[in-house]
Amino acid sequence: MVAMVNLDRRRALSGALAVGGLLAGCHGGPAAPSAAAPAVPWPGADVLGIGLEGYPYPHPVRYLDVTHVAQADWIDRPAPQWEQRARLAYLDVAPERAQPKGAVLLLHGKNFFAAYWAGVIDALRGAGFRVVVPDLVGWGKSTKPSTLTAGASVSHLRSLLDRLVLDSVAVVGHSTGGLIAMHLARALPERVRALVLENPMGLEDYRIGLTRPVTRDDWAQDERSMTEDQIRQYLAHYFVRKDSRLIDPFVAVRVAIGRGPEFERWVQSSAAATEMLLNEPAVGFVGALRTRTLFVCGLSDRTYVGAKYTAPNDQAAKGNIAALARACAATMPEARFVGVPDTGHVPHLETPAAFGSALLDFLG
Repeated sequence: MVAMVNLDRRRALSGALAVGGLLAGCHGGPAAPSAAAPAVPWPGADVLGIGLEGYPYPHPVRYLDVTHVAQADWIDRPAPQWEQRARLAYLDVAPERAQPKGAVLLLHGKNFFAAYWAGVIDALRGAGFRVVVPDLVGWGKSTKPSTLTAGASVSHLRSLLDRLVLDSVAVVGHSTGGLIAMHLARALPERVRALVLENPMGLEDYRIGLTRPVTRDDWAQDERSMTEDQIRQYLAHYFVRKDSRLIDPFVAVRVAIGRGPEFERWVQSSAAATEMLLNEPAVGFVGALRTRTLFVCGLSDRTYVGAKYTAPNDQAAKGNIAALARACAATMPEARFVGVPDTGHVPHLETPAAFGSALLDFLG
């Protein structure tokens, strides 16, 4: 069993970050997300359930029952009957201003969950936006099915927009959330008035260069066998500055989930998500999107799916998300690109002021 992050270290970091967060908020106007704040709360126990039961989120969590049908020719096993219903967790945060500017939908990445948007939520609501933040089905406090597709996620999000009576939203998608955002804009262009893609996945076909076919069993074994040190190394890859305040809380959450009795179910759902990333890239359709789009990308990011299974000669050419995004923006009628220097895969955590400025400037 892997060891939990040292408790004394955790307390010391939490205290320092709380002070830093308070100081960072002492200025006029909408606050940009603060780099001093912890990325997400530390888990309060050594064990977490796969629904993050009891884990604190920055705003009240609500739930919506949705139909879950994930079918694709690359899914090699049928989902059990009970998986046709799922529960979608979400936050619905009111703007601070009396005259709101509209609604913004925030979509998280694969190794993250809704709570890591806390600083962005504060910046947006301070600027007058209503902010809706789901845990996509398969993540966070939502149901963990054994099959996932982009189409299923789009269906869940349409149900959420219907439930909240939102005819159109600006969509901000990070990483895998960016991939889902692109699928959403393609499927429901009338409901996506603007698109912000933060280091989105799916701008290349990750199957190219694989040394062999990779199955869900492979992805599951990779997740199942990771030690705490490997988890930390994996998450640290996302950041240029190896700041433990940004990395260790995520490590602690992942380790605590691994100690839970339903960990294998979480493993299967995570593997299904990786299958989706591999098999449903956006590279074939993103250039045809007519939605007004902003790409915000850390220039040092080198993230892609399947590095372990990719031929050495192909590895160097993969994962340059900023270059891919810049090229996509050049082909789209209403798109622009903002590169963030000295920043990796998660600009809204690593360089929050630059990300917040680009986001609020684009949304107006």
